[in-house]
Amino acid sequence: MSKLTSAISNLKKRLDKDEALLVQQEDGYFEKVYVKLNAPATKKEIEHFPFKLPQDYEEFLRLHHGGRLFFTKDGGNNGIELYTIEQILEHRSYYDDDFPENWYPVAMGFDGSFLIVTDQPIEGGYLSWYETGNDFDDDISIGMTFEDWLEKLIIAQGSKFWEWDVRRPTGI
Repeated sequence: MSKLTSAISNLKKRLDKDEALLVQQEDGYFEKVYVKLNAPATKKEIEHFPFKLPQDYEEFLRLHHGGRLFFTKDGGNNGIELYTIEQILEHRSYYDDDFPENWYPVAMGFDGSFLIVTDQPIEGGYLSWYETGNDFDDDISIGMTFEDWLEKLIIAQGSKFWEWDVRRPTGI
């Protein structure tokens, strides 16, 4: 079983009958969040992507054609929305002239920011986090694969772990 399949399977095991789980947020409070994963993408849907997808991201689409992770029903925590291929191409068309070549938003979260997949290597991976309204030169190169990002997102219970500075304690 791949790391991706294992991470998703273990997340599903933790969900209650309402597809929810209680998580501890970064500020220390507990919150009930929900997970909703779509049915698999078809081979034909995957073939609509404009370039050869990384193997692990294609594996995710074959398991779940998008979904929502770590969201609240009251809208307080919008979580992460993992796009379907149709949504990816639609969102890409909105920003066509603005996005660098072969940058495709595959997820949205945290007030409209995008997880970007590209066919170009970026610091050991192929993902970037683009904060809406910033210059593309200010994107955060995550430097990992989708499989690694999703596993860490699940471990971090939906928090933006890629922004954590784990080397320095707060308040110093």
